[in-house]
Order: sequence, then structure tokens, then C-alpha cells
Amino acid sequence: MVHFICGTDCLEEGEDCGSVMDLCEKVGNENYRGEVVSPLLRATALDCWSLLSTTFHDGHIAAGDGFDDDIGVGRGLQLLPLLASCLDSSEVGLRRSAGECVSLIHECRLNLGLDGEEADNTTERRFRRGSWDGSEWEVLMDEVKQRIAELSVESSHHMSKQAKKQQRATFRDFMNTIVDDESPEEVVNWRGGKLTLNSWKEIIQLNFVRHCLQGGFQIQLMYNDTLHGVFGATFNASGTSLSQLEKRLYMSKTSEASKAADKAMTKQRRTRTNVKNHFLTADGDDL
Repeated sequence: MVHFICGTDCLEEGEDCGSVMDLCEKVGNENYRGEVVSPLLRATALDCWSLLSTTFHDGHIAAGDGFDDDIGVGRGLQLLPLLASCLDSSEVGLRRSAGECVSLIHECRLNLGLDGEEADNTTERRFRRGSWDGSEWEVLMDEVKQRIAELSVESSHHMSKQAKKQQRATFRDFMNTIVDDESPEEVVNWRGGKLTLNSWKEIIQLNFVRHCLQGGFQIQLMYNDTLHGVFGATFNASGTSLSQLEKRLYMSKTSEASKAADKAMTKQRRTRTNVKNHFLTADGDDL
């Protein structure tokens, strides 16, 4: 959270965002410091790598073609062989994390393509920078695309029906970006408005914030200035009607307010009954 929110300029060398990404890349391998790394820890390392990479420029992640020494090779390109091997893992979580990383790297690669005016006179350069064709990673990416397509329709017997359904839906989103070059879309609705995200960078950031805030996600999204700055939007809560959650908390029969009102009513009824029957008792202790 500190590295994501604060960035790279406020921390000393060795503790900055780049150093943490170096650690994530090492932990993402099968072995680290002579010990076998569990698939869960590897998936977590790749998730952290994806999150922190959203704070860097696209060129830092996906620049270079492997042949031109004048262009530095993005660290995402160097990670592609590892991600390709993770896609063949039997662990669903590790495959998902690897697929998300590849989607982000591919998106950064596409963003490096030149705009229309520059492309008129530099077609070859735009072709090289904005796609994988003609690069050192062309063959590897073709294999990755094929694997992503297979996972989007996988129906193996060793997975539960719910797990297969979830994996197919997740990898269809990855395939739309990696194979078809389409932008993802996620819409977050809240009382008074909605937020539409159209890039993996924003979606990865949003999922991280949602995971950290849990039940307080929407209220923070509406009123937290830091989150407004992260997502570059202004959130206004309009209207005075209660949300479904607020209705359950304050108006349902099982809410604390209803329970307190029920106890108070029971006490009043008991008091009225005792007053009516007071003449039957001698000492009046029933009051």
C-alpha cells in the first residue's frame, strides 16, 4: 500500500518501488533462496508486481524489441518467460495472476504505438513498438495467446463446475485484450453515480483498493480524496435515499435499532400490565 500510494520518490534506494518489484520477480519463480516457493506465494508476488507496475510509464514495462540496443528492454518483457510457464501451472490462482500480468504488459505494449500523425512517416517504427511482430518475443507471445485461448474454454474434469466457470470468464477477459487487442471494461456503481474503467492499470488498482477496504470500499470511493486522485475522477453522492445495505442496518427487523425498540416496547407493556394489576399486590414490588 505504501509503495502504491506514495510512489517511488519518497523512499530510499533499496526500499523503493523498483526494489520491491525485483523481489517480486524473484519470489515469482519456482525456487527462491534454495527453497521451493508455494503457488500461493508466487501468485501473490505476481499480483504485487502487477500493482506496482501500474505506477510506471508504459515504456518501462514493455519497451524494446530485443534487437535494438538503443532502446532499453522493459522489465515486463523480461518477465514473459516466467509468466508463460506459470500459465501451464495446475494452480488456478497462479494461472490467473500470470494472465493478468500478461494482459497488463500487452496493454502497455499497445500503448507504445505512435499516434496517427507520427505514423505517416514512421510506419516501421510504429509497427515495431506497438505490436509483437518482428520482436524477439513474437514466438513466445504467440504461444501465450494460444494458451490463454485454451484456458478461456477449458473444461477439464479435475476442476469444480464453479471453478471452471470462473476461470473461463476471467480468461475470456484476458483473451479479449491479448488476442483481440480490445480494452477491458469494468463499471462500479454506487448511490448517485458510477465509475467506468477501460484499462488493466485502472482495474488492477481498483481491485487492490477493493480488497484492502472490504466493506468500506464504496463509502471511501465516494469521499476519500486520495482515491479521487488515484482514479482521476470526482465522486458525488447524490440523493438522500438509503442504500440496500443501510436499509438492512437501520430498518430491518434484525437491525440493532429494531432490537432496541422491541426491548423498549416490551418493557413498556410489562409496566402497563403491572400498573393495571397493582391492586392485586400488597407491596407494589411488581412495579
